[in-house]
Amino acid sequence: MKAIFDFTGSEKRLLVFTERLSELVLSGCSLQKSLYVMGKMRFRDIRLNRTAFFLHKTLLAGTKFSIAMSLAPDIKLPEWYAAFISVSEECGRLGPVLLYLKKLLEHKRSADEKFYTFIIYPVLVVLFVMLGGLLSVFYFLPSFAGLFGTDYENIKSAALKSFLYADIFLLFSFSFLIYMMKKIVSPGPCVNVFRTIAFLSGNSVPVFQSLSCAFSFSERNKKLTLALLEIKNRLLEGEKVADCFGQCLSDAGFKNEGLLLSENLSLGEETGKTDAFERTASHLEAVTVRNEKIFFSVLQPALLLLSAVYITLILKTAFLPFITNSGGLF
Repeated sequence: MKAIFDFTGSEKRLLVFTERLSELVLSGCSLQKSLYVMGKMRFRDIRLNRTAFFLHKTLLAGTKFSIAMSLAPDIKLPEWYAAFISVSEECGRLGPVLLYLKKLLEHKRSADEKFYTFIIYPVLVVLFVMLGGLLSVFYFLPSFAGLFGTDYENIKSAALKSFLYADIFLLFSFSFLIYMMKKIVSPGPCVNVFRTIAFLSGNSVPVFQSLSCAFSFSERNKKLTLALLEIKNRLLEGEKVADCFGQCLSDAGFKNEGLLLSENLSLGEETGKTDAFERTASHLEAVTVRNEKIFFSVLQPALLLLSAVYITLILKTAFLPFITNSGGLF
């Protein structure tokens, strides 16, 4: 639950700060005046006031807003957030960028809450199954002590080893299940990149400059980062956006994403539409939602099967062999 508790701290603070600042800037206030007003607001979290005053003083000293944000002591700034602020200074569109950042933070919050809500049921199932195994070894098995006589301690030791191996199997299977859940629930690595380019292009930022901001969403995927670098180089050489995006993404292993984007970009060139990146991201998100529904439809049967295998391992390797006096797992 670390992510939930973390969101109640620095991430929640960043969301509230972004929300209030976007409201003031979009209402027509200058950035410096907006920060001064925020410093005078009555926030429950006093660190928001300190942050606003710090940024206000730093801007008065001539520091760029993006640098001042990275220096703020009470706010942990994600790399993608800082990249958007830098782009907003270049294009002069701070208000819309802040509003978009607010939506991104809210989406991240919703995704985290969704994942940890889904994970509660599997965690409870695994905990109760492990508790049942523990109670059976320490409380149920001793009730048969009279049947084993002097060999009871050896039998109990072997049963504990069997219980340990069964737990290792359960934890490994559960970790794999959670890994698959996280992979399916999380959007693909290309979605945020396409959304970023779509938003910035809609605010008069060229695709080439938008790529610099999109890099912040590919930091954990080396293949995607290399693909974006190649796209940037090909754009510098004068290649068409549709050609270089599709080819580079396909070569990097994102064949479906590259083909779909290339088709949408080519269609956009023919029809004059400029929403190719947005439509591609929406389609990829729809696929994610569909896969998510399929996964969670089989989650409960998978957990029941996992529990059944775990209980069978304990019974077969720790109890039945000794009760029938035929030896155990070791």
